[in-house]
Amino acid sequence: MTGSTSGGRGRRGGSRLLLAAALLLGIAVSLYAGARLSDLLSDLAGIPSGSLRLGLKVLLVAAALPAGFYLVERIFLRNVRRQ
Repeated sequence: MTGSTSGGRGRRGGSRLLLAAALLLGIAVSLYAGARLSDLLSDLAGIPSGSLRLGLKVLLVAAALPAGFYLVERIFLRNVRRQ
């Protein structure tokens, strides 16, 4: 019974590598989206101060990273359960 778990299902090869790639892509997209969204909000609000713009960028990137991880996890787990 090599490669099977207690549930009788074998472990799919490459799942960890696929998850790692998806998480790296999710991190990149989250960083980009958080930075661009902060620039957009700063421009719309008319914030001229560089330090305030940077603070907003840090906050939105920090909020976007967990959101990106969550979305990648949900999408990955949904696709793995289907197969």
